[in-house]
Amino acid sequence: MCSFSQKKGKGISKRTTKRPSLLGIAFIMLSALPVTKVYASGVNLEGLGIRALSMGSAFIGLADDASAVFWNPAGLSQLKGSGYTFGLYSMTAKVDAKNGVTNNGLTDPNTPYDPNKGDLFPGFYPSEPSNFDDDEELWLGAATMPSFVAFKNFGRYTIGGGLYGLGGAYSSYNDKITDPVTDAEIEADVFAVLGLMSANGSIGYQVTDKFSVGLGVDLILSLWRGDVKKDYIAPNPSLNYDYDAQIRKWGYGFQGNFGMLYKFNEQWSVGATYRTGTDIKLKGDTRVSLKGGSAIDPFKTDEKSDGHTDFVYGASWGIGVAYKPTNKLTFTYDYRENDWSDFNWPGSNATFDKQGKFLQNVDGDPDWKRSHGYSVGTEYKYNSTITLRAGYTNEFSGVPSEFENPATITLGDLQIANVGMGIQYETWKVDVLVGTMWGGTGRGVDHRCYDFGISFMRML
Repeated sequence: MCSFSQKKGKGISKRTTKRPSLLGIAFIMLSALPVTKVYASGVNLEGLGIRALSMGSAFIGLADDASAVFWNPAGLSQLKGSGYTFGLYSMTAKVDAKNGVTNNGLTDPNTPYDPNKGDLFPGFYPSEPSNFDDDEELWLGAATMPSFVAFKNFGRYTIGGGLYGLGGAYSSYNDKITDPVTDAEIEADVFAVLGLMSANGSIGYQVTDKFSVGLGVDLILSLWRGDVKKDYIAPNPSLNYDYDAQIRKWGYGFQGNFGMLYKFNEQWSVGATYRTGTDIKLKGDTRVSLKGGSAIDPFKTDEKSDGHTDFVYGASWGIGVAYKPTNKLTFTYDYRENDWSDFNWPGSNATFDKQGKFLQNVDGDPDWKRSHGYSVGTEYKYNSTITLRAGYTNEFSGVPSEFENPATITLGDLQIANVGMGIQYETWKVDVLVGTMWGGTGRGVDHRCYDFGISFMRML
């Protein structure tokens, strides 16, 4: 570690030095995984299928279209013939916070730098402000996911599958502040993308006229890119430094999805699902460089190493019920839980083939918890052409509130309200969705998101 004493009018002079082994991948981007479109419970998107989303993601007990491969594979058994669906979902996020992104110092006992809790930029001098000022962000189209799903019925069996997004993250942050002691200009930049895509294969089997079971397998592909840059430019050149971190990793894992569906009669049906989750080993290279004037000599480095991060995608389960009081009207309700207790945020878990000053192996616990939520939805067939839908979701967070800042938008408790419409034209059906998501945390991070989706389905 290295600590500094302040001298009025003369900047900062070096006092003591010590090897900075604490930095670890920690520095790296901890949150180079800032998430904008997620459930409060972790890194999940709202789900699959514009119709299901417009019904508030309450679809486990209904699951009567191709999106059943995600919600409940047992529901595939209800489908007849064959068909396919392709669509696009996009969300814009607006974030407001009482404080900007943290810039905590390595040696500050009051606000210590802790990447396991969401800190991103390290402060090398005690006089640096502990936060950047920019506390409002607007990310247009931050989460945009395409999807394609197809199915074919073989009597009691129906097979289905496709490609779609399970979750994701996006961040683009830039801000500039001033060190009040040295008059240095401090500029910070972040660009980070995490993608979780599924290649799914599923089968639904009608055991009896009332009872069906289903099984699905997801090949989950994860891509992770992060770029973190911080420049400290002072009138005294010896204080200048340039911190730059880059990460490029990818990996894959397999997840099982089990479901069952029971139809009491034409009005009532119930469903249940369980997903196993998976442990994805993200492999790739990471680079960290720190250049600058003589005052930063103890920290200067240029490191690059291959390595891996264990990314745990937690198990989940859900139950749902659907009620059709008439042929035109449907009500749905789902309850879900996600187990994020073993979740490894990439900034808290990393192993490097070649360790250095900054690239240190780290195995932390971000202390995420189980989370739960419920959804309600409705669908009304106005006529043979038009169907109207609406839905609501309430998610209770499993993310510690101290993890929240504008660059780590994992969010606390949140609510989602969506409306949608389906239009039938011969063998084609078009579904559209508009909605909003809002919520906040105990750390004063509030957000509102606006989403839009459209999909096209054709029966063959």
